[in-house]
Amino acid sequence: MLSNPMSVNSTPNHTQLLLQTWYIQTLLLAIVVALTYGHTLDVPFYLDDFSSIEENPVIYNSSGLLALWQFAPLRIVGYLSFALNYQIHQFQVAGYHLVNIIIHFFAGMAVFGLLRGLVRTPAVNLTLSASTQQWLPILTALIFVLHPLQIQAVTYIVQRLASLSALFYIASMASFIQARLTDRIGQRVLWILACIFLALLAFFTKQNTATLPLTLLLLELIFFPGHKRRLMMVTGIAGLGLGCIWFILAVVFHHNPFSLESMQALTRETEEVTRTAYFATQMSVLWTYIKLFFWSSSSHIDYYYPITETFLSTQNYNLIARLLDSVALWALIGHLLVLGWAGYSLRRWPLVAFGIFFYYLAHLIESSFIPIRDVIFEHRTYLPNLGLIIASSWLLVVYLPRWVSQKTTLTIIILLLVMLGITTKLRNQMWRDPIALWQHNVEQSPDKQRGWVILGKHLIQAERSEEAIEALNHAVTKKVNPDGTESLSVSTETALNFVVAYKRLHRYDEALQWIDRSLALKDQLRPFDQAKFLINRGNILFELKHNQEAENSYRLALQIYPQNLNARINLGTILAATGRYDEAIALYQEILAIDPSNAYVKSNLEKLQKLRH
Repeated sequence: MLSNPMSVNSTPNHTQLLLQTWYIQTLLLAIVVALTYGHTLDVPFYLDDFSSIEENPVIYNSSGLLALWQFAPLRIVGYLSFALNYQIHQFQVAGYHLVNIIIHFFAGMAVFGLLRGLVRTPAVNLTLSASTQQWLPILTALIFVLHPLQIQAVTYIVQRLASLSALFYIASMASFIQARLTDRIGQRVLWILACIFLALLAFFTKQNTATLPLTLLLLELIFFPGHKRRLMMVTGIAGLGLGCIWFILAVVFHHNPFSLESMQALTRETEEVTRTAYFATQMSVLWTYIKLFFWSSSSHIDYYYPITETFLSTQNYNLIARLLDSVALWALIGHLLVLGWAGYSLRRWPLVAFGIFFYYLAHLIESSFIPIRDVIFEHRTYLPNLGLIIASSWLLVVYLPRWVSQKTTLTIIILLLVMLGITTKLRNQMWRDPIALWQHNVEQSPDKQRGWVILGKHLIQAERSEEAIEALNHAVTKKVNPDGTESLSVSTETALNFVVAYKRLHRYDEALQWIDRSLALKDQLRPFDQAKFLINRGNILFELKHNQEAENSYRLALQIYPQNLNARINLGTILAATGRYDEAIALYQEILAIDPSNAYVKSNLEKLQKLRH
């Protein structure tokens, strides 16, 4: 029996028929992506953008595939895209954002293609009218590209890893569906090869795509029921796929794939959180993600989320009270009830059930028993959100018309899309202003020290150093030493920002105290960070006209971390200021070979070349 979708009882006019064509729907998808993300081309680098791109010699030294493989073997596809971006755009952010936006559009197209296949599968085809089969895919794709919870995986440059891996993952799913639907052997072989190739690209972009074999098995189970022989074949292939993924993972990191110790080592990113604590925390995190999907007003870039150590409350009262007070336990029960309902609804509402199962399956790597240092980040929802979007689109296109008129349904859908588009556009506007973005972050998560540090950094850049110091003080904690005395506990980045803030205010003694205090702990600092403190010391000494000491500081920074561009630039300035023009010119030319768009170095080089002539 057909559902009661939009337009099922009326003959489509010419405009409706035109809007139902795939190429017009594709054009619509491109337009809405451009409207909601086109103004983000000037969004600056944030967080890991610096260490992964701007300060990463593997990217800017044109080191080749081998160096990229050694740096990030299981993310080589993503980092290769950054390296190619650098070859064309250097460190101009517009080029990186343009690629991210294009990836987001193609991810939307992959969703569109996947749904165009799903509505034709045996479990769904006979339950939907032709009109519903035309509108459900494009609505799902539109919600996918317009939803504000997708922003972090698109506008935050380095999280291209999330959106690019999702593109390959969804495209692999779509290829699998097409292989199952076609009766032509040649086409089926091509679709299967495309599925495998896209799966490999996904896995070598981000590790969360390791669930893809299970997803393909889920597609077979739900949408192609009754084919036992093919089900057994797909189950075998899924098992083989998981085995291959594990073998590749172990070999890449030089572990024995048959060792339990290897499994223990390779399935955690941090030793600071136990598996039980991480899993308990993720039960609440998943509900936070779900809440953000339906109401994203509290969305922000960097969450403060305390670790839940156990499922049972540790308060000293009776067992019943501890059970009732256990947030993690009730969160887990809630998830099990949702999964149970999806299983119960499998035959009646296969698309909704698949959406729910897929949501949890796509979160399996990052929100289960594999401890990750940061327990929550919105970009992790980019792929899983597809599950909730499929279920929501089905409710809007298929179920809502049973309760309200066709015109009212269409009005609700249009208003929803407009609301999502406006929200995404406004959120992206905030990303263009780092101070506004991080001010909003500290308002939402005032206990997150990193938010205060980065807010302080951007206030310094805006010549608001007094305000910056006030913000940075929120990131300083006091600790009691074994002898009973108190000392300050600060992160390396906090100390660096204090140095720059005091320098900007010409409070050089305080800046140098922070540098000396930090370098006294140099055994605890990465070479990269030691170099930063030495560069800042050189900057202060240069302003104090102690040129030789400043030069020594820059040279020591380069000795410790030769790839640091700022040390080279500042050393070039010292050389020019002390009349060593040839050395300065040679150094500036080296820098421009790496960063050809550096306006400061270009200007200085032109001035020196004129002086020589």
